[in-house]
Amino acid sequence: MMRAMYSVISGLRNHQTKMDVIGNNIANVNTYGFKKARVVFKDTLYQTMSTGSAPQNGRGGTNQMAVGLGMMLGSIDTICTPAPSQTTGKNTDLCINGNGYFLVQYGDEVLYTRSGAFDFDVLGQLCAGGNGALVMGWLADPNNNWAIDTNAALTAIDIGRLSVLEPKASDWMEFAGNLDAETPISDSAAPGYPQYPIVTSKEVTDSRGNTHTVYFRFFKTGATAGSTTWRYQISYNDMDFVDDEDVNADTCTLEFDSSGKLVNINGASPASTDPINLPIPLSNGAADISLEIDFSAITEHRGKSDVWAEYVTGYPAGELSSISIGSDGVITGIFSNEERRDLARIALATFQNPAGLTNVGESLYRVSSNSGDAHVGIPGEGDAGALIPGSLEMSNVDLSEEFVDMITTQRGFQANSRVITASDEMLQELVNLKR
Repeated sequence: MMRAMYSVISGLRNHQTKMDVIGNNIANVNTYGFKKARVVFKDTLYQTMSTGSAPQNGRGGTNQMAVGLGMMLGSIDTICTPAPSQTTGKNTDLCINGNGYFLVQYGDEVLYTRSGAFDFDVLGQLCAGGNGALVMGWLADPNNNWAIDTNAALTAIDIGRLSVLEPKASDWMEFAGNLDAETPISDSAAPGYPQYPIVTSKEVTDSRGNTHTVYFRFFKTGATAGSTTWRYQISYNDMDFVDDEDVNADTCTLEFDSSGKLVNINGASPASTDPINLPIPLSNGAADISLEIDFSAITEHRGKSDVWAEYVTGYPAGELSSISIGSDGVITGIFSNEERRDLARIALATFQNPAGLTNVGESLYRVSSNSGDAHVGIPGEGDAGALIPGSLEMSNVDLSEEFVDMITTQRGFQANSRVITASDEMLQELVNLKR
C-alpha cells in the first residue's frame, strides 16, 4: 500500500506537469509561429521480489516478479512541424515555407524565431513586433552598384541609411522608330532649310539631378544608288532650333542601305556612335552632359515617320517611398524618382535538431548544445524554405488533440487520486484491527 501511495503521488505530480503543458499549448493556439510541446512519461525504478529462472530439472522457467515505484517525466519535446499560413496583406509580415528560422538581434545576443510579424521603425530598422528585436541579414552597397554580398557578416537590416538615392547623370540614350523613305531631300539652298524635319524630344538629367529637355531634329540630306543619308541636330532651347544649337552638325549623319537598315553613323561603319556633349549651358555647378546615343533600332521604310527616344539613363535624386519583399528575402525599395533598388536581403538559419533549441519566451529561441550550430543561408535555398510575403505562420496547436489529451490527463489524475483514497481506507482498516 505504501508503494502504491508513492507511485500515485508521482503520477499526480507528473500529470499536473502534463496539464501545465497542455494549458500552455491551448493558451498559444493563436500565437504566430508557436510550436507546441508534448510530454512523454516513462516508468521509474522497480522493486524486485524475485528474479526469473530458466527451465531446469523438468520445471519450466519463471519470470521476474517486480513492483513498480511509479512514473516520471521522460521528456517535454517541442514539436517543430510546420503550420498553415494566414494571409494578412501586410507586406512586412513574412511566413517561412520551410524549416528555417529568422535571425534577430536581441540586445547583444542573436536569437531565432518563426514569427515573422515585422515592421520598420522610425529609423528604418526592420524589427520584430512587440519586443523590438532587429531582423538580421545583409545590406546593399550603394558604392558597388547596390550589390548584396551574402557572404559578408550578418548585420541588422537598417534601410534608413539607404533611403536617399543620389542623382545620376544621363550618359546613354536609345532611339527607336522609323524614318519615312519617301521623305523629300531638304535643299540647303532653299528657304526654310531644312525642309520636312522630324522633331522629337527627351528629358535628360545632369550630375546635380536637374532635368533638361533636349530636342532632336532629323531631315533627309541625300540619296544615291543603294543608300540614303539623313542628318540629325540637337537643340536645348526649343524645338524650332532658332538659335541653331547644332552638335557636330557636319558629322551628325545617319546612312541607310537599300533595305532600310542603318549601316553608318557619323561616318563610322559598322554603325556606331561616340559620346556627344550636349549643348546645355549648365550654370548650376553640374558637369557637362556627355551622352552616347544608340540609333541602331531606327529604320527607313516607306510609312509614317515616327522616331522617339525610347530609353535614357540618368535620374534625379529620390527618396524612398515604399518597399516590397520577395520570396527570396530581397527587400526592394521604390524611390520617388521611380527608380528601384535592392536594399537588403533577409537571412534564414537552419539547425540539425531544431527541437533542441532553448525556448526563451516571446517566440524566441536560443542555440543549445543539442540543437547544433545555426547554418545561415538565404530564403529559397536548401531546406530553409522560401518566404511568403503578406502572411504569417499560425500556431501548430491542434485544439482537438489538446482537448483529447486534456481529458485523458484529467482522468489519469483522477484515477491516481482514487488510489490514494483506496490506500488510505486500507490503512484505516489496518489501524482498526488493533482494536
